[in-house]
Amino acid sequence: MRRRSQTLISIIASCLLTAVLFAQVRVDVRLVNVFATVTDSAGRYVNDLSVDQFSLEEDGVPQSIVHFSQDTDTAVSVGIVLDTSGSMERKIRIATAAVEQFARTINKEDEVFLMTFSGKPVLRQEFTSDRGKLTKALRNVRVTGGTALYDAVGEALAKMRGARHDKRALLVITDGQDTASIMKSSEANEAVRESEYLVYAIGISPMTYTGNADHVPFSWPLPSPRTGIGQLAGGRDAVDMNVLNRFAENSGGRAFLLNESLIGGGESKIEKVLDDIAGELRSQYTLGYYPTHADDGRFHTIHVTTKTGHKARARKGYAG
Repeated sequence: MRRRSQTLISIIASCLLTAVLFAQVRVDVRLVNVFATVTDSAGRYVNDLSVDQFSLEEDGVPQSIVHFSQDTDTAVSVGIVLDTSGSMERKIRIATAAVEQFARTINKEDEVFLMTFSGKPVLRQEFTSDRGKLTKALRNVRVTGGTALYDAVGEALAKMRGARHDKRALLVITDGQDTASIMKSSEANEAVRESEYLVYAIGISPMTYTGNADHVPFSWPLPSPRTGIGQLAGGRDAVDMNVLNRFAENSGGRAFLLNESLIGGGESKIEKVLDDIAGELRSQYTLGYYPTHADDGRFHTIHVTTKTGHKARARKGYAG
């Protein structure tokens, strides 16, 4: 009887030790969530895929997807980062109206903050689900000064760390190049790349592009020729789509280019773009996996594909 008791105690101790060690592994290895947007050849969202129709690799090594969902009601934390520099004077009314409509289009449970930037970023409204507060903040916006785009993106990413919801996205609207930031372009892009947040960027161009339109990744179609990977002719007031495209591509979001003359009208192009972004946030898949390594502070690449031949867009990697 005594031997049986000792044996039972040994088994229990062994099980407890195993559980502790397993728990320690789970503490050291965090769940990595990846938001993937899947589209067909016509650019329409594909909404009926199953987990076995996805492939996910980290640093070129296939991973087991342990969490999978496509919940159209998933709450999102959204940071709106709006350019209020002097060059936005002619466009600010339409831009703020479109942003207000966007905030009312997304889920009522979503929380939103508003940050504006000219010579420096300023938080105008804390995270809120009260659309009235956001509307009031938008209608009090004034334009002046230069363009501290990189500083604004950096501060918005830091602000997003305090969000309530796991799914998080930044919406950046600007009409010019950075002229006033302390943060460098490379630093802002690195911060985007290392975050887990989707970045959607809208560049409003004051002039017409010239060049090959086929070189514009993730851009809203315009009737005029443009070159999307460079910047507009026209100096410091031109949009640098190099920067906006990198923000979008590294985060799994999108960058859009709008001609200034096309943002107005009965149903403005900027409203259509924001409607498209709102729809995309409700059409994404969530893929979760546990890496085979503990957090090491290194940047690890992520590559998501579908076995159906559809295009999957997701962030390029993470640091950890």
